[in-house]
Amino acid sequence: MAIFIVRPKSSLGSRTVGLISKNFKPEDRQRQISELVGLRSEDPCYKELNRWLDQSPASVTSLAPEARTPVTGTKIVDMSEEEATKLRQDLPDLVIMRDRPVGLIEPAKTNSTTKTRVLKKDLWHLDAIGLTDIKKRGFTGTGKGVTIAVLDTGIDATHPELSGKVMGAYTFNVNTWQTSFNGTSIDTQGHGTHVAGLICGKNVGVAPEAKVVSGTMLPGGRGNISDFILALEWAASDPTISIVNISAGIPGNVPDMMSSVAALLGIGILPVIAAGNEGRNKTRSPGNYVDSLSVGASNQENKVSSFSSGGVLVADNHRYEVPDVVAPGEQVWSSVMGGGYEAWDGTSMATPIVSGVAALILEKYPEITVTDLIEGIVTSCKNLAYKNIVSKKTLNYPPERQGSGLIQAKPLYQ
Repeated sequence: MAIFIVRPKSSLGSRTVGLISKNFKPEDRQRQISELVGLRSEDPCYKELNRWLDQSPASVTSLAPEARTPVTGTKIVDMSEEEATKLRQDLPDLVIMRDRPVGLIEPAKTNSTTKTRVLKKDLWHLDAIGLTDIKKRGFTGTGKGVTIAVLDTGIDATHPELSGKVMGAYTFNVNTWQTSFNGTSIDTQGHGTHVAGLICGKNVGVAPEAKVVSGTMLPGGRGNISDFILALEWAASDPTISIVNISAGIPGNVPDMMSSVAALLGIGILPVIAAGNEGRNKTRSPGNYVDSLSVGASNQENKVSSFSSGGVLVADNHRYEVPDVVAPGEQVWSSVMGGGYEAWDGTSMATPIVSGVAALILEKYPEITVTDLIEGIVTSCKNLAYKNIVSKKTLNYPPERQGSGLIQAKPLYQ
């Protein structure tokens, strides 16, 4: 027996366009979920799947029936390979895939020094996105009132940077399809603490009054697609969560989680996802999905980091580039598990910076829609260029390296 992920091959697609224009208001979340469920209930493929599962033998167990996956619409089924083969034959319009690992996008800790406090020069990432400048000119935004789900390794809530900012901590059990609230927020590996600090840390964070909720999707840095889907359903069920921050993936263009990510947009949640650390012409899923806000990394010289993933992809006959934007992700100082600060390299560091900027925008424009928020981010970026070592000419990075460019907070004070 094994766990399989089951869903229709065709997603709701263009039928969700009207949903995607919805807003982030908590009071509208349940209505938007109901609209999504209503669209799905009209899909004949879903009806056939439900009928097949109802008539299947006792050896086929649905771990997540439809009522428990209202947003992603995904079935999590425990069955044998033989039963999976039969289901493929009976219902060829389904995607039936064996559960597979989703790994942490590991950063590099190129600076082994752990500091007890950060200096002004260590906060270069806030300078690079223009946040320091607009604060000097009177900008007072802090992300207050915005909640971000950090789907990661957990968060060390005892770090001084994060005191009072972690609103809850949850773990996931796919076999029982349950989410458990933990009284104490801990980090199982260290990655999530560094990420959370860049979102809302007292000194290093972009949005220091935003709140985070910890979802330990990657205990010890490892998880599965089924954990990913359960984590998304959990985040969607909390109407206060407006953004999910993810630094995990599977190398390559793997469509297994695509419809789940797309569904978030239809209920008023922005998925901000790291593109990967494999460099040029290599990306990771779900960070390379067209429906995610994909993030690459830049350095202190306003250059795209060599390790930052990017490329050109095709989905549904549409060509697009990844990442959507870049943010500081090289030698970025943030909080570490157990106290202190370290400088890490990775798109995992760039991603929470983008989540922080999104929180600042949401604070200032609470009526904004998901599509307008994304548009506001990508159209406010700073174009990055480099000097060609052969021609000696200054050239712009192509979109598959920088997306729309380096994210900027400056338009918030214009």
